[in-house]
Amino acid sequence: MPDRGPRQVVAAGVGLALAVAVPAALLAQVVDAVSDDDPGLLAYPLALVVLAGMAAGGDLVGRRASQAPARLGAITGLVAIAVVQALGIARRAVAGDDIAWATVPAVTVVAVLLAAGAAARRARQAGRTRP
Repeated sequence: MPDRGPRQVVAAGVGLALAVAVPAALLAQVVDAVSDDDPGLLAYPLALVVLAGMAAGGDLVGRRASQAPARLGAITGLVAIAVVQALGIARRAVAGDDIAWATVPAVTVVAVLLAAGAAARRARQAGRTRP
């Protein structure tokens, strides 16, 4: 596999993270919009799928990054969760719903840590191969 630059590695990781997270986030937004429950029982497992998407993106970065996989994984998680959160904030703002601003930094930190941790773990596994 040819050596890829950090931007290509991060772009691939963000793409995978969003491919997993955005459908789940959109479904969670639909469930939240139509549910009488607050926030709806299905929203919690869907939030876990969104976070799993961040870990999947970080894992891809860990496989492809030649240097600083944890840092690139953290960047991947930050960019991907920013997109997901922007979609959620926009939907709630348009609907006139309250936005839970206090959860934004906490979710961001969790997403960044998951992506960075997955990238570091995958990179370390790749280094353990035997001849």
